[in-house]
Amino acid sequence: MNVSVIDLSASQKKLLVEIPAEKVQKELGARYRDLGKSVKIKGFRPGKVPLNILKSYYGKNVQNEVSSQFIQETFPEALRETELKPLVEVDVSEMRFEDNGAFTYAAVVDICPPFELAEYRGLNIHRDKIRIDEKIEEAELEKIRQQHAQLHTLETERAIQEGDVVLIDFTPWVDEVVFQKGSAHDYMMEVGKKAIHPELDAHVVGRLAGDSFSVELDYPEDAPIREIAGKRIRADVVIKEVKEKIVPDLNDEFAREVGRFDTLDDFRKTIREQLVQREESRISAEVRRQIVDTLVGQMAVELSQRVIEREIDHLIGHLQHQFESQGLKIDTSRFNTPEVRADYRSQAERNVRWRLIVQKIADRENLQLSEEEQEDIYREVARLTRIDLETIKRDYADSNIIEQYKDGRIVDKVFKLIESEAVFSDKTDEQNQSNQE
Repeated sequence: MNVSVIDLSASQKKLLVEIPAEKVQKELGARYRDLGKSVKIKGFRPGKVPLNILKSYYGKNVQNEVSSQFIQETFPEALRETELKPLVEVDVSEMRFEDNGAFTYAAVVDICPPFELAEYRGLNIHRDKIRIDEKIEEAELEKIRQQHAQLHTLETERAIQEGDVVLIDFTPWVDEVVFQKGSAHDYMMEVGKKAIHPELDAHVVGRLAGDSFSVELDYPEDAPIREIAGKRIRADVVIKEVKEKIVPDLNDEFAREVGRFDTLDDFRKTIREQLVQREESRISAEVRRQIVDTLVGQMAVELSQRVIEREIDHLIGHLQHQFESQGLKIDTSRFNTPEVRADYRSQAERNVRWRLIVQKIADRENLQLSEEEQEDIYREVARLTRIDLETIKRDYADSNIIEQYKDGRIVDKVFKLIESEAVFSDKTDEQNQSNQE
């Protein structure tokens, strides 16, 4: 075959492939011979149908089959010969059988433009120190206590207090019309949490179950609900039920009940360890965000818009999957609007640039996965999919899920390399030094 490349831009190349006439006609002839042995056309005996008749009946189908076969067989070889590495799936076009008997096709290939890799060794990175003090620990314990609180019906009627949980109907009126979007029926509201409006709870305290009242509430200009932003509304409230919230004492018994710990001290120790792990994860994520921002910000190349659009498709597809996995039925067309795509464009471009940077660093540093690391990936996928290990290795070694795991491991290696040579500073220490100066 003959292969040539036309430059469309730094990020797009047009690949032209020609299959010689001799090979094309040989394949077409073989197809028509096989076809002539099996087809039945009125007026002709099997195997005796003239070639021109076969072409008039089946020519388009035969040409489509042969063209698909040639593209499938030759396109990977053409990419290797030209050393083009597509960033996204390639669309083959301009397929035709030439008058001289050859078959030609063209494909626009989106590639990574040449770019200079920014210096990734010795980056200056802010990294917070882990600070888990007693106040943070107590706040976490209090949150757990609140999560294990129980609601008890009042034995004797009394006025509502802060901390009680009330069942209410909340009906807001905007410009003398019921604002259905903000209405809430049988809503469980903990008094003092200011869940509906900062001023509403104070109007509930002191009332009794069965009370109904109206109140005027002001919403700020930056209120998240546009229809009520900057407006004063009237709200009708019906208190249908009152329950007392009983929060368990923080003692050894609570520790045993919550986590099967022997003592409260054991429980506190575990909570502190969890807080430290959580903080370590947050700090690590922040460090890696800074690395990505720094290197992506210095990557001055123009990317093909088709590559960005494909990444936007991926991000929107992931969002749809998240909703579906939670059992939420939402019209998927609502995700793929020009407004939504515009919102994702910046993230899509950042993702693509970072992947190209990772690949270049991995190639330069010869970062590869060991046999044991690949084996770990196979074991993890086997565990998640509940497919035996040998089947995963035999049938899924080149699957997308395996490739995604491998890419993830390479990304982690790149991050660790950069972090190992980064210069870290703590924001608090910098502020103290600045104040001293």
